[in-house]
Amino acid sequence: MAKIAILGFGVVGQGVYEVLNTNSRLITARTGEEFIIKRILDKRVFPNHPLGDRVTADLNDILNDTEISVVAETMGGTSPAYEFSLALIRAGKSVVTSNKAVVEKHGKELCAEAAKHGVAYLYEASAGGGIPVIHPILHCLAGNDIQKVCGILNGTTNYILTKMRDEGLSFDTALKQAQALGYAEADPTADVSGADAARKICILASLAFNTHIALENVSVMQGIEDVTEEDVIKAEKRGYAVKLIGFGEKTGDTARLFVAPCLVSKKTVLGITDDVINAVSVYGDCVGGVTFRGRGAGGKATASAVVSDILEAHSGKYVKEYKNEKVSFLNVNEGKDMLYIPETDEFIQPDTLENQLKAVGSKKYYRVVEIAE
Repeated sequence: MAKIAILGFGVVGQGVYEVLNTNSRLITARTGEEFIIKRILDKRVFPNHPLGDRVTADLNDILNDTEISVVAETMGGTSPAYEFSLALIRAGKSVVTSNKAVVEKHGKELCAEAAKHGVAYLYEASAGGGIPVIHPILHCLAGNDIQKVCGILNGTTNYILTKMRDEGLSFDTALKQAQALGYAEADPTADVSGADAARKICILASLAFNTHIALENVSVMQGIEDVTEEDVIKAEKRGYAVKLIGFGEKTGDTARLFVAPCLVSKKTVLGITDDVINAVSVYGDCVGGVTFRGRGAGGKATASAVVSDILEAHSGKYVKEYKNEKVSFLNVNEGKDMLYIPETDEFIQPDTLENQLKAVGSKKYYRVVEIAE
């Protein structure tokens, strides 16, 4: 019997309980272990919940419990999630998380600390939500030199752009609709500004390229606030979809990363991925291009990935330490991407951009992202 704990009993934390409870027989059959939630850390009380009597507001109740071997951190935010995770690792407990903010900022340190103490720090749910992408990069594609990782990493923006194209809605109207449906927060800044996607591409590219990548290494972080319904419809007529893309590419010992609304061919999986669905494409030198697609958010979808990490951490069959290769980072414009100017409805070469924009009195253009599948 494996005993675990959950930090934070919100949407994802309760989703972890639901997955473990609903599929307990299946999980036991597959792993040979029964997984029991022994403790839940939360300041709130849950008198009507089946596990209400296991809730504590004191981290020490988990830190000092020698029966608890794996802890799922689903709190959100960097503090105290980071400090709690570090303390638990140092107490000899594996930690799994869905917290992209902590992973992007402190993941390298926490992985090193976990290796030092012989435990795991796993974060499948931090970059793709319910989409399994980190495990395939580390295990299934381990024999590849991964040269590119990119994708639709934010369901809120993908929903907004889909509505702008299909229904001719303005950005503001589509955003309000997303908020009404619960796809966007009351403060949607992290989503629509590209910050959420930037954290996720940092996590994915760090693993794909065997190096630590921080937010400051992302040369452009541009959101969708300036995208118009006219831009989206023009691109559609040209056979492209406008998508907010998190992009990482490595050539030798140099890499470039950016987040921006881009044109993606409708002949690719990313190009036809709409609404709140996310998709991640990975290109390896041996396998070529592979794409992972599914729900990038939501309580149960994210909890599915968290539970996967719980089972992996308990099994001990995880990557214990990562090589950190030296990589220098390029500006986004050092690539050779084709560019699109919506005012003139023209595709141009990067070296003519400045003159073309001056000619039409505009600053707006979109990068055309080529996806190898």
